[in-house]
Amino acid sequence: MQKILYPIYIAYLILIISLVFFDRRKPMVRFSWILALIFIPGIGLLLYLFIGSDRFLDYRKEKIRRRRGAILVELEQVANNNCGPKPVSSKAQLFHQNYCGSILTTDNEVELYTKGKDKYERLFQDLQEAKDHIHIQYFAFERDFIGKKLINILIEKVNQGVEVKLMYDSIGCLLTFIYPLLHKLKKAGGQVSTIRPHALDVNYRNHRKIVVIDGKVGYTGGMNIGSKYQDGVRNLVWRDTHIRIVGSAVKYLQQVFLFDWITSIKKPDIGLRYELCHYFPKIFATGKTDVQVVANGLYDKYKQQDIIKLSYFNLMSRANKRVWIQTPYFAPSSLIMQTLKTLAALGVDVRIMTSSSYAFGGFFHRSIGNYFLRHLMECSDVKVYKYNGIMHAKTMLVDDQGLCIGSVNLNTRSLERDDELYVYSESKELIEQYEKVFLKDFKNSTELDYVKFKKPPILVRAVESAMSFFSPLS
Repeated sequence: MQKILYPIYIAYLILIISLVFFDRRKPMVRFSWILALIFIPGIGLLLYLFIGSDRFLDYRKEKIRRRRGAILVELEQVANNNCGPKPVSSKAQLFHQNYCGSILTTDNEVELYTKGKDKYERLFQDLQEAKDHIHIQYFAFERDFIGKKLINILIEKVNQGVEVKLMYDSIGCLLTFIYPLLHKLKKAGGQVSTIRPHALDVNYRNHRKIVVIDGKVGYTGGMNIGSKYQDGVRNLVWRDTHIRIVGSAVKYLQQVFLFDWITSIKKPDIGLRYELCHYFPKIFATGKTDVQVVANGLYDKYKQQDIIKLSYFNLMSRANKRVWIQTPYFAPSSLIMQTLKTLAALGVDVRIMTSSSYAFGGFFHRSIGNYFLRHLMECSDVKVYKYNGIMHAKTMLVDDQGLCIGSVNLNTRSLERDDELYVYSESKELIEQYEKVFLKDFKNSTELDYVKFKKPPILVRAVESAMSFFSPLS
């Protein structure tokens, strides 16, 4: 038996070393995976394939290029038709343009929503007024009265001849029991697709939230579809942030949606009722708010999965006065951690507002968040606030110069792995408006007692350390 097992184990060692040897990440990260693969064979290999390796993602990308490359190039050209690079007024805007492929638009009207009730009322009103097409993409749909109302509106619009496309993330909707509602929509003539239709995509999620109506009105932000976003959970207030956009920036929300739609459909026919140019009508907007839509995964930057991380780093590193962040999950990459420490050491007002409660997996998320917060605060003056309720907003305010609102959590999954999107603006009016939101949220939060927080019991620290190994899954 040993004569059989020994060659198998040697072959296994050669296999795993060759796999990790060609990995593009840092040597210490690769070394850690080699240890895991050697000392927990089988399980270690599965963890590496699903969590540690980008090989499957690279294979999927190349397959998409071969199957959909021509139409994706056309999509980019149509979205950018007569909208070449415009003069930018800051290095942050220039970085977004040159590295992220994010075109600056300056004619937008932006409405801000911090309550689910207000967002849903406006969204449902816009949906009911749709004349041509409705494109909807969310990470999660709940099968409650909000989800049912949305589906009923979409069915009504399908019956009126409006083209309806709806996408959802299969992992985000795994336990929401939304499928009977989606079946009703499909039966009525609406088009429905998972964003990640393959089982092996389990660790590559699409976390974006996008609605585009007639190519002229767009929504994005942190809210999914469900009653908890307006009513809270277990008598806990749910705090979130979403925006409505009318203006040229909607074209780029449309581009992201259509990219995800085209790359998610497995059939040869991708189900577009019209030519691509039809979904990008001329927009005669009169707004004055500048907006750049920043998204990873688009065709022109498809090889770069670090767009979100590096664009966030670029914004943070330019701060002179303050960096205020709202995120429910805190498990950032070492680059972001070191940047925040450096800023605090330089006297920048660094504040992180996270959630004191969670709708699901509270012990898991809280342990991981506290692990990283303790390391962050050990040698820095970062201020941490726990919101008295559920903080689900994903925003960042840098000095008086820049504001980010979107789907990006400050954890490794959002920064490096998932498909994400955020809107960046340097509008003085919008920044001042959201500064007031931050100040109100600080009053509804509890600042950590740093003396107690920095010295937890040994058992607590041990549990947090153990949980931190699973932070890429959070």
